[in-house]
Amino acid sequence: MRSARWPAGMGIAAWRWMRRSRRVRRGGIRTDAVADVERLPHRGGGGVQESRQGSGPAFQRRYTVRISGSPLSAEELIARLGDDLNAASPVEVAVFDKTAGAEGTVEVGDEYVVHMPGPWNCPVRVVDRTPESFRFVTLRGHLEAGEIEFRAAETADGLVFTIESWARSGDRLASVLYSGLRIAKEMQLHMWTHFCERVAELAGGSVRGEIEVSTERTDVRGTGRVTGAVAGAAAKGFALAARLRDGRPLHPEGLVFDAAIVLHGGSREWCVPFLDDRAVLHGTARLSRAAGLPDAFPDVLGLALRWPQGDGDADLLLATTGHGRLGRHLLRPAIRWTPGFYGSLLAYRAGDRCVLLGAAARGPRIRPAGLAGLARAVDARPLLFDLVVATEFGPWERFGELRLTGPARTDGRAPIRFDPARRPVRGLPPAGLLQRMRGPAYAAVQDVARRRAGGAARAPSEPGPRRRPEKARR
Repeated sequence: MRSARWPAGMGIAAWRWMRRSRRVRRGGIRTDAVADVERLPHRGGGGVQESRQGSGPAFQRRYTVRISGSPLSAEELIARLGDDLNAASPVEVAVFDKTAGAEGTVEVGDEYVVHMPGPWNCPVRVVDRTPESFRFVTLRGHLEAGEIEFRAAETADGLVFTIESWARSGDRLASVLYSGLRIAKEMQLHMWTHFCERVAELAGGSVRGEIEVSTERTDVRGTGRVTGAVAGAAAKGFALAARLRDGRPLHPEGLVFDAAIVLHGGSREWCVPFLDDRAVLHGTARLSRAAGLPDAFPDVLGLALRWPQGDGDADLLLATTGHGRLGRHLLRPAIRWTPGFYGSLLAYRAGDRCVLLGAAARGPRIRPAGLAGLARAVDARPLLFDLVVATEFGPWERFGELRLTGPARTDGRAPIRFDPARRPVRGLPPAGLLQRMRGPAYAAVQDVARRRAGGAARAPSEPGPRRRPEKARR
């Protein structure tokens, strides 16, 4: 019976979610998920599956619905919900079955099994109960490892009901389905947003505004790291290239300009200051050719940005890529500086979403893509870019403007070393395997550069570890 119900239930759930998803506002919490997960106490009792025992990154998730017109108090709402959790659950995908404890109550020590599609039954145990809240901890075999709390509060405008969890995926398969394929993520979003709507009905009121879904993701220490062999190989390769190319394996020559970054935000809220705020930032930009080929040949063009933020500088590296849903993930050699598109290629994490950043160059055509012609063009007028952001396959959205002004200058004698791994944009941590490989590779290149600079700065009379005799050096 159960096997026959799930396919139909999943179809109903998908149809409901397509209708409901537009009424759900997603954003970030702007907190440290790992810090909250690590503050959770170690739970006693048999079979507990804590967040520390899970797989993949840690997530803090919060679902909030505001309820107006309810005759109930927060305490009465939680009591009514505890009488029958299935009255609020989308039973086509999740059924609460109480396996320990008295019916019609939620008390510490009670246990449930949440039956869901797939290879999981999701057992939980009540570990905390107040008049206005109750909290579950996951047990062994659950889809997740962590805790989830249901709470209600009274405000001047009515009731606020919140579901908040601190958890990781229970195993590697669950992590792939949630973070990779995002199947479990969308199922979970449907389940808890439907739950919030039904709670409003149980309260005898109506939903005010949108259901708010806030998520924060952070890699847990000791997980999600690139293996030493892969990171070491990448670092050694870049270090060798740096030694062969005078300390810069890529983008050996470029021009530096003054940069003004004018931020105005976009139509959606990302909960990232760089993408949401209205501000003018002043920094430095460097335009360069990746391989250093002659001007007449196509080359991958680079746009590197640095600007001050509250706790130091932020670096952002862009290069010529495609603009479309697939092309944005591929480098694209170009024969002109403008017009053109410069993308981050690699993803950044904004809450639970992976995003790409870009800069669309507009203005007169500057061709060929040589440094001399670029310097003359920027001396004559500012070079303008539209700053854009998108999810990995979503539409681009403009959130600011970049203005580069002359005079152009070189950085051959005092190279600017950009490193987005050491100087990330606040609220946009690098995401993915290739991003994690970037840090060790950049560190190896900059170590070579420091050694070269130290050798060049040493006075002729200064003793060195491998100093040749004077006669041999002539």
